[in-house]
Amino acid sequence: MRKIHLKRTMQWMGKDLVIHVQNENGHIGSVVIGQPYLKGGETHVTMNIWNQAGHKDDHVAAMYVKAAVLKFQCVVTCICGIHLEDICTEEMNEIMKKVQEDINDMLKNG
Repeated sequence: MRKIHLKRTMQWMGKDLVIHVQNENGHIGSVVIGQPYLKGGETHVTMNIWNQAGHKDDHVAAMYVKAAVLKFQCVVTCICGIHLEDICTEEMNEIMKKVQEDINDMLKNG
């Protein structure tokens, strides 16, 4: 299995948040934008998703958006591009593990 390095950056645009997630082969694979709304006294997240043809980065981007919207109660956009040529299941699982760990760090440390 190849070593997987992910990088996340966050930038505030006024009251809104932009998150970039990539590996060393970063690109714009998917863009997910979300915002909070109240229903039944609970906060929920509505999202719009855009993918480049054949890309599946939206799964990762949506995880970041949902977590960040609920934490920061604002509009959040995640631009995500993670690419590994001929990725295997083990590498995909490692990426998802690293993503969840990074989201936990984001929620804890902002």
